Amino acid sequence: MGDWSKLQHDLLELIAQQHLTKLEDYVAFGAVCTSWRAAAAKRKNFKGLKLWQQIPCLMLAESEDENDNHREFYSLIEKEIVAKISLPKLKGKKCYESLGWLLAVGQEGDMTLLNPFSDVEIPLPPGTTFPDDDWLNTDPEIFVEIFVLSTRPSETSDFVVMLVCGSVGYLAFWRQGDQNWTKIETHNAAYSAVNYHNGQFYAIDCTGNLVACDVSGPNPTKARMITQLVRYSEESYRDQHLRDYHSNLIVDFKHLYLVLESSSSDKESLLVVTRDNYSHYADDDDQPNYGTTEFKLYEVDLSGGTWKEIHSLGNKAVFVGHSASTSLQVSSNKFSLPGIQPNHIYFTDDCWDAYKSIQEVTGGKDMGVYNLETGTIQPFYQGPRRLSNISPSIWITPKF
Repeated sequence: MGDWSKLQHDLLELIAQQHLTKLEDYVAFGAVCTSWRAAAAKRKNFKGLKLWQQIPCLMLAESEDENDNHREFYSLIEKEIVAKISLPKLKGKKCYESLGWLLAVGQEGDMTLLNPFSDVEIPLPPGTTFPDDDWLNTDPEIFVEIFVLSTRPSETSDFVVMLVCGSVGYLAFWRQGDQNWTKIETHNAAYSAVNYHNGQFYAIDCTGNLVACDVSGPNPTKARMITQLVRYSEESYRDQHLRDYHSNLIVDFKHLYLVLESSSSDKESLLVVTRDNYSHYADDDDQPNYGTTEFKLYEVDLSGGTWKEIHSLGNKAVFVGHSASTSLQVSSNKFSLPGIQPNHIYFTDDCWDAYKSIQEVTGGKDMGVYNLETGTIQPFYQGPRRLSNISPSIWITPKF
């Protein structure tokens, strides 16, 4: 058998550039041996695209200058601004991200999907088409909480937009050709997070109820219960006479995220990520304070409905904020993507409730990277501070 470590360096670079299709392949490629690792690190790209174009980068908050319509994009790998794009269609609008596409919501209820790199725009039904005139009864700046796409509109016209929205945090979706938004009728409590995987949307509410929605099935407005994240079963809860209802909730007073991933076994799993960052009042302060203090992880077996707390992401990193939550394999035993640390959570500021209560502009101040092993937080962005209560910095995964 030949010695793979002796392949010519130029050939290795060519393989890395033209034949690797996933970041996981890139990491495995660099783990083979020293020469393969050097080729991968030198090229910093595959399929003709630089690595910063394949992983989440930071779209900075809009400029305070009313005449400046540009948005800047900061790369964790390059540790600098890698793109500056004129995006006048986003000016003054609240932005949410999923699969490299932005949902832009205006003060008057206008909604569009926009790919900021190709400038392709898809109009959506306005806020006035939501059920029960709910748009009219809710602050437009906080009407939409979460936005998720089933697939990229650039790849197929058969995509679905799902939102957590409204005054009571319900689920609503839109498909190509629909004139209105359709509400998921199953609603036990305000939904806190939603994500999409393998033909279904998964959502979790503020009491830990995890459900699945098949909007292409025979009952598109119904959700199927998977499990509830509570400390005790209902029977055990009664037997122990736990009078404090909130003490039984794992997710109570937490910000929640859903991260879909494949486990090492044949079972598919989902991560429920909880974040302590809700606003609170100090004894001597008349305005609320907020800031992230802790993350916790709970792994749910989607087939069996069982769950458990876990304390490590292994060789993966997670990105959360006001974007669709994502998980990314960033290292192997011998190689890691530059600039991204495994077993860390990269987070942006999404504490919208605090923005409405605090007089000064604060949106974007609560950003950092959380080390799950040590429980410490460090900054990942070293540039000038950019704050906006309307459109703060968010993660976006560029797709060209």
